[in-house]
Amino acid sequence: MRQVGKMNLESTITWHLFLRELESVNHRFELMEVRDNWLLLYSQTTDQKYELRENHALYLTCQNKGGYMPLLDNIKNHEYSFTQLDSQRVLIKVTRKDGEKASAIVKFYPPK
Repeated sequence: MRQVGKMNLESTITWHLFLRELESVNHRFELMEVRDNWLLLYSQTTDQKYELRENHALYLTCQNKGGYMPLLDNIKNHEYSFTQLDSQRVLIKVTRKDGEKASAIVKFYPPK
């Protein structure tokens, strides 16, 4: 019972940290392009473009400088989606490896 409670709490915490990172004032991400399985974001603070992609985890990669930053792990392969709602909001849906589903609307910063 304790193990199940701990796993559910950890999953919830990582989900909210993921959302918080995307909406962070430290990045000031602006939405540039949305596809079903890919987001192109522009950071107003670093003046760089980033892609949000999946490979067993959702991660950010900088288009010009490479590297990657994992944001959300334990994602079932190809069981996530991005749906643009308007110029700043995207509905993100994921299914975790344990079958848990999560969804949220992320609001990005407006263009400068």
